[in-house]
Amino acid sequence: MPYHFKLETILNLRRNFEEQACLKLAGEQRTLDNHSVFLTGLRTERTTMIAEMEERKKKRMTGAMYSLYVEGIGMQDWRIQVQRNTVEAQKQVLMRVREELAEAVKQRKMIEKIREKDYLNYQSEELRREQNENDEQAVLRHNR
Repeated sequence: MPYHFKLETILNLRRNFEEQACLKLAGEQRTLDNHSVFLTGLRTERTTMIAEMEERKKKRMTGAMYSLYVEGIGMQDWRIQVQRNTVEAQKQVLMRVREELAEAVKQRKMIEKIREKDYLNYQSEELRREQNENDEQAVLRHNR
């Protein structure tokens, strides 16, 4: 009689949950990477704006132009702060998804441990059954 694990469908379900959690983690990590790259771009733009303003200040610059640069840099600072908040929020999402993945792995491993114990019980039962058959055959041979 071949081995059959009664909870095989649950084990497959847990494996699927784990795989979904892995895919979700990869997606959230990709989103975080994109947000981080965008933040780096915003910082680079701000640095460029400041350098451009400093270069223009060396020459003649009107008050309106100076005000425009200062306002633009202020707006860029605001965009950077918003993006920092977005990155931090995404980090929190990523941590939550990691916890979900850890829980999915834990659940799968728990079922796999049950399966291992069940298989060991099956093997010992099969050995006991074989031993009983061998004993019966030995008794029958000895009685002849």
